[in-house]
Amino acid sequence: MPTLTMPASPGFRSARFGLRSNTQSFTSPLNRAVQTLELPGALWFASFELPPMSRAQAAAWQAFVIDLMGRSGRFFGFDPDARTPRGAYDSGSDTPLVAGAGQTGTSLATDGWRASVTGLLLPGDYLELGGELKMVTASVDSDGGGAVTIGFEPSLRASPADNAALTLTDPRVKMMLVDDEQAAWEGDLNSIVQGFAFSGVEVF
Repeated sequence: MPTLTMPASPGFRSARFGLRSNTQSFTSPLNRAVQTLELPGALWFASFELPPMSRAQAAAWQAFVIDLMGRSGRFFGFDPDARTPRGAYDSGSDTPLVAGAGQTGTSLATDGWRASVTGLLLPGDYLELGGELKMVTASVDSDGGGAVTIGFEPSLRASPADNAALTLTDPRVKMMLVDDEQAAWEGDLNSIVQGFAFSGVEVF
């Protein structure tokens, strides 16, 4: 089944988007000291709420959630308040690519940027790479050769290929509905659809 794209309009009335970390903790029974451990498997999650809509406006959204068939389907989720970077990145001049294979962790060497630019990406900007969504955690500047090292979270699950392209405008993540009861909505006697909301979680 193909990964579905959400309808473009109407826009969301509200949205909640975030990262669910995967950690373990141990509290000593002797002195109550706490140890924590970060584990792989952090997942993006989202909740989207639509405004009141007419039957005609709601139809595309109703078809979208029905077509997902509960948790069996997949769709592209995103943070609706951060679809473009806040930094100096210029989609017409910057062509960021992975610089070197075998990279792991929470930083990435890249090239293809304009040379000697401050604040190409800022904390809170997103990037998409190889189907993974990352949030930039520190401001990044390019050197004289157009190289940039980007710090982000969560950690890479897979090493990207050398020269793989980064997506910085409209970055997305593959999601599924959180349960099989998301495809429901409320209406009134005036044929206005109310209370239409759904939630998803990253899947890979």
